[in-house]
Amino acid sequence: MSPNGPEHPDWLPVGEEPQTLGTITHCRVLRGGGISLLTTDAGDVDAGEDSATGAYARDTRYLSRLRFSFSGVAPILLDSREPESGLSATFTNPAILVPTTGEVIPAQTLMVRRRTLLADGLLQRLVVSNYSPGPVICQLRLDLDADFHDIFEVRGIDRQSPRPPVTTAIGADCVDFTFTGVDGRTRTSSLVFEPAPDHLSASRAIFDLPLAPRQTAEIMVRLGIDGPAPMESIADATLRVSKERAAWLESVTAIETDNTAINDLVGQCLADIHSLRTEWVGMPYLAAGVPWFDTLFGRDSLIAGIQLAAFAPGLLREALRVLAQYQAVEEEPRRDAMPGKIPHELRWGELAQAGEVPFARYYGSVDSTPLFVLALAEYMRWTNDQDLLDELWPNVGRAIAFLRDQASRGVGGFLSYSRETAAGLENQGWKDSHDAIVHPDGTHSTAPISLVEVQGYYAAALSGYADLAMIRGDLAEAASAAHESALHVRRLEEAFGDADLGFALALDGAGKPAATPASNAGHVLWAGASSRALAATVKDRLMRPDMFTGWGIRTLSSSVNGYNPLGYHVGSVWPHDNSLTLAGFRRYGFDDAAETLGNALISMALAFPEYRVPELFSGDQRDLRLVPTPYPVASRPQAWAAATIPYVLISMLGLRPGLPNQLVIARPTLPDGVTWLRVRGLRLGVGHVDLVFRRHERRVSVEIEHLAPGLEVVLSHELPDRPPG
Repeated sequence: MSPNGPEHPDWLPVGEEPQTLGTITHCRVLRGGGISLLTTDAGDVDAGEDSATGAYARDTRYLSRLRFSFSGVAPILLDSREPESGLSATFTNPAILVPTTGEVIPAQTLMVRRRTLLADGLLQRLVVSNYSPGPVICQLRLDLDADFHDIFEVRGIDRQSPRPPVTTAIGADCVDFTFTGVDGRTRTSSLVFEPAPDHLSASRAIFDLPLAPRQTAEIMVRLGIDGPAPMESIADATLRVSKERAAWLESVTAIETDNTAINDLVGQCLADIHSLRTEWVGMPYLAAGVPWFDTLFGRDSLIAGIQLAAFAPGLLREALRVLAQYQAVEEEPRRDAMPGKIPHELRWGELAQAGEVPFARYYGSVDSTPLFVLALAEYMRWTNDQDLLDELWPNVGRAIAFLRDQASRGVGGFLSYSRETAAGLENQGWKDSHDAIVHPDGTHSTAPISLVEVQGYYAAALSGYADLAMIRGDLAEAASAAHESALHVRRLEEAFGDADLGFALALDGAGKPAATPASNAGHVLWAGASSRALAATVKDRLMRPDMFTGWGIRTLSSSVNGYNPLGYHVGSVWPHDNSLTLAGFRRYGFDDAAETLGNALISMALAFPEYRVPELFSGDQRDLRLVPTPYPVASRPQAWAAATIPYVLISMLGLRPGLPNQLVIARPTLPDGVTWLRVRGLRLGVGHVDLVFRRHERRVSVEIEHLAPGLEVVLSHELPDRPPG
């Protein structure tokens, strides 16, 4: 294998879209403590039947089968639920022939209640009860396996190296699976059973349970990942996990309304964010999404941090610090790395660490670096955290130097991308699937590609850098950066401006605009990098029926050749994408469009099971179905999807930091079905503020319930981030 990957790299991903067969829409998903669990609706793990199910950590599937049956006979599922801290399912039995006695257990006389929890590993309790009139011997069978497949294999990529074997060690009450990958790292899965099974092999645990009438037996299964199995009781673990979740929710800004469904929705979104919080070798970060992107992503963590800055600014602080630690210091073509560049993603799985895929430490994103600078500026607006600014100032300087250099090399002074390694990503903006950037006739744009939203990010990064330089007292650098930002906005309008679209999607390698109706232009409004006239054109174009489905704005117009409502970035709807566009609408004063979009996104979120907002969903028109059509392999929970509704609400309320320790409230609106909304514990600079918003026919009033000393609240018609023109 060459250092850049296999000699024939056509098997490698040219986009980030997962290529798995089938669907995970039916799967139950748990996430906590850096571990993800995907099960069938019944709570079984069986990768042979459902290819994505399993227990995952650090891009590796540590458990590929944990399925129970009555002597090999499948149970009857009665119900399955995802409560706050685990998965619960209840089963009964069909008529069963007991192998050891030859007797028949009548149907619906046994009940099994299974509870599954992630707590420093996996805990599963099965409680078996006999409701038949006589004694029975219930043979409960657990089928087991740990295949240690890399997440890229699960995503549909064929590995190039031979698969090393999995070895097993069997004790009286335990099975240890061990795998040493081609990266040289040893991974272990340790299963412990209580009580000890009557028969135990590498693939099966059998329990012969003699049960008198109304007698109950309990079986505990414990999985340890790269360490001993957790021995905590499931009751204690449940209490601990619940307390940790409650403490997190208590620590963040709270939103309460008179609409209980919206309250539950916000609670689920923030709980999903909590579940994605991860720590690896002392570095806390927010994982991007389960199961495909359960790791650190530069772009995702920065955008999610910005979305949640009003709720938990510490998340953005963590993202900035960990990404600064991995900022590139040298040119490495095989990683698409250049000095000053912020990483796209980090991976710890076997294939990444062995170099079969380039993503162990990969820099193939054109937007992570400008987002890093503008995210730090946004963090400072909310927190005025001088210590973090001082700590990261050298990283900011390297990032700005990289951006300036890249813009000076790009055609027209624009940031562009083309991959340096054939194993890398073909498209390197947030729409990073292979077919995402197209001309109106459906043909793919050719590299180097300049994306319109990235130019907006760059202008905002220069403006944010000017603010940061001003804070540090470098007035000359602040003035220079502000001037550069204004020049870049003018260049952007001249090269990308379009009378029908507002902005073209991109410029291709020949400098030809891709005048394609796509959602990217909404990000330019979010960045404040458009004149008001072009912004109005963007708003009108995005809200036409070929773009706006009634649930949200499509990634690509239904009028474009190649449109597919189930295409990853060519017709689907992404919640986070819409939340940024909504914030852009509000920034430019398009309140009616923002309110329409915000209500659509809230309706969408309330229509998904458990109120869990998925990574993306189909671009079907709303009048075709009563609920949104799921995307078959959408990640959930997913960080910037879970952050969407909190950001939508903050944007609709018009809450923005102004001067230091000043909160601006501009033209607040409330979602449909809400007559009052309370914001509690909104942190800004030196303290926090509590607010109540009330609807009065066509206007919304604001009451200040608490205002910390040193803070100021200003009611304004304009948001403080005034766009040009």
